Amino acid sequence: MKFKLGMRNIKSGIAVMLCCILGQYIIENLFFAVVACAISVQGTVKGSVKAGLGRVKGTMLGGLIGYLTVLIKPGDPILCGLGVMAVIYGCTALKSPGLVVSLVTFSAIHLGNIGTIDPAYYAIHRVIDTSMGVVFGVAVNCLFARPDYFENTMNEFIKMEKLSKEFIKLRIINNEHFDIEKYGLAFNKLESVYSKFLDELDFTKNNINTDQLEESIGVCEQIYFHMKSIELLEKKLYLNKKNYKVLKKFYRGEDFDWEIDDTKSPVFNFHLEKIIEKIDQLNSLNNFK
Repeated sequence: MKFKLGMRNIKSGIAVMLCCILGQYIIENLFFAVVACAISVQGTVKGSVKAGLGRVKGTMLGGLIGYLTVLIKPGDPILCGLGVMAVIYGCTALKSPGLVVSLVTFSAIHLGNIGTIDPAYYAIHRVIDTSMGVVFGVAVNCLFARPDYFENTMNEFIKMEKLSKEFIKLRIINNEHFDIEKYGLAFNKLESVYSKFLDELDFTKNNINTDQLEESIGVCEQIYFHMKSIELLEKKLYLNKKNYKVLKKFYRGEDFDWEIDDTKSPVFNFHLEKIIEKIDQLNSLNNFK
């Protein structure tokens, strides 16, 4: 069992520590602020803002509905059920991820678990405490050790190019098995890292042309398609002269255990030609960036 303390984990601890030290002078209840603070530290700044705002919205919704039901009849079972329904519906309509905190806030107010505190006062300060926790979480996530998702994306493109060449080397040159799922997993990771890069792009001053990155992703996806198409061909395959000459040029000194025939295996040679073309295109895009 490996133990690894990730940067997000570390930043969560720093954010909570600062929230406790500095927030004690402006926050009434540190408990709610600390929970909101920890939740607000996400993988990207955009994710932090989204999670934080969701928690604030949930707190406001739960506080409002709880306060309205208290005005009618505190602790009433029927109103409690209707209130829960209203909270769930409200969070769904607002597309807010703060359903749990909304329900907790509503329940605390409606069921009288706030002691002698005025419900309106409790709801308002609960929102303030949560908001301050979110501010600390987002600030730390934004200012401390932000990942360079552009560089990470570029590294993933380089990995995709290497895997594409590995496919040619193993499957075509050596006529051996290539684990196609390995490429698929790498492509999924590329999409995930690129998605985080797009999230961060709104919070950086970098003017990066995403069109080229999108084009590179499309090239990787096309290579994957042609790879899978070749893997579906089970009968004996033949190289045509064009592909043979191209491969001989790039892999000088390698022995090809393939029969050359321009009239056979047209589908195989089509997909192979496309893979070679796309590898060159990906290489050009990587070098250009």
